[in-house]
Amino acid sequence: MFSWMRWAIKHSHTKDKQDNNTHVIGRNLGSGVTDMPSTHYFEELYGVTEERALNFWASHLDEAIGSKQWSQIRDSTGVYLASVLGHFCLQSVDRMEILSPDYSPNDLEFRQFADLTQIAELMMRQLTSAMNPLWMESAGAHILLYAGFFQNQNKGRHNIEFYSAMGRECYLMAAVGKRARVMKLMATDFNQYLFYLANLHRHLRESRYLIRTEN
Repeated sequence: MFSWMRWAIKHSHTKDKQDNNTHVIGRNLGSGVTDMPSTHYFEELYGVTEERALNFWASHLDEAIGSKQWSQIRDSTGVYLASVLGHFCLQSVDRMEILSPDYSPNDLEFRQFADLTQIAELMMRQLTSAMNPLWMESAGAHILLYAGFFQNQNKGRHNIEFYSAMGRECYLMAAVGKRARVMKLMATDFNQYLFYLANLHRHLRESRYLIRTEN
């Protein structure tokens, strides 16, 4: 699912074309948004760095949703959206491990989800037990990915409006501590962010970064 996303970043010239504002976003990643994990593996294999991934997504969010809307969210939830997409690009995920009944990340780990159904199942358990804010953020981020960026692939199997409401609740449950403001902002306009990411996917598919199979 993510291989063409990594390909697009590796083969783009976005890093050399970023404006000054986007470079500022890249340098300020650690302020109020989720830090991405170590990416030495992907940097060696794909030639992708954290800064390059973040700047790639920030640049194309700007193009996909329009400069006016982007300027309104860029320094708050815009940075967060770019960091979520960058995280999934740079994270190596074993789907079979995630689906295994033995998969049990601890409470301090950013939980991985194989699909939207897993998120719904976790949500039901969380609503009847002690809530885990980090897992709720992780669920919300995965909904952004599956029901937003990959919406076209999932809308035939899942009710996007249902997951939009669920994503909003996930971010409200994640709104604790120093990052509560960003989480609440994500919850407030969650449905709009799904729309933005669906547009971003279409934008990339129609752009020169489309992967063409080799003969």
